[in-house]
Amino acid sequence: MNRILHTGRTGLDSIQKKMDVIAHNIANDQTDGYKSLNAHFGDLVYDRLANRGIPQTEAAREKPVEIGNGNRIKDLSHSFEQGVLRETSNPLDLAIEGRGFFGIQGRNGEILLTRDGAFSLDAEGRLADSAGNYVVMDMYVQNADLSGQEISIDERGLVTVTGQAGQTIEIGRILLFDVNDKASLSSIGDNYFSPASQDDLLIVNDQTGIIRQGFLESSSVDLVKELTEMLITQRAYSINTRSIHAADEMWSMVNQLRR
Repeated sequence: MNRILHTGRTGLDSIQKKMDVIAHNIANDQTDGYKSLNAHFGDLVYDRLANRGIPQTEAAREKPVEIGNGNRIKDLSHSFEQGVLRETSNPLDLAIEGRGFFGIQGRNGEILLTRDGAFSLDAEGRLADSAGNYVVMDMYVQNADLSGQEISIDERGLVTVTGQAGQTIEIGRILLFDVNDKASLSSIGDNYFSPASQDDLLIVNDQTGIIRQGFLESSSVDLVKELTEMLITQRAYSINTRSIHAADEMWSMVNQLRR
């Protein structure tokens, strides 16, 4: 009976965490550059039963009788599939077609990664994200003020402005970053990913992805899939709840028989 209660409890705990993941994905269905989160289940340790009174044949030793103890959320991973590119005509909205991330300068000087290219100019005329953090660039003109300028950003990330006399000035290049193992990236909230080490960052301009000016990448969440997963998960929660209730009733019956 205790095993049934334990298995049901661990099942409910895992299912609740799965529901939290689904709810998080649905809440970010309209978040630009968001990468959907996936929960992966794993079995808890199996208990091997002693075959009392049963001759230990070779087949019995190879396939012993085992009883499971439920499951758990083994790990969480993000799906880095390409989201749909949506045209905005805003020259400071950027999207990556292909692999790679925009680099954002964190508060401690570290480089954070994001696919959200909804940028703007801060009070100093520098390119920044919605939180006010600077976009990492290879600057050709230091402390350049882009305010009031006609800004053009090509597929390689080259940023140019057109002066009053019509001359074109190259200001710098927006850098695209990537890592060899995306499983090593940690989601730290606000659509940012942090690499395991800054040394893992690779500059991949002209290699794996190109920049589209005037576009934003939509969330990679498949809403139909998430709603279907929610229904399946709710059904699993209901089944586990019923198993706990049944175990409780059986326990009560056993206690009554002992009296």
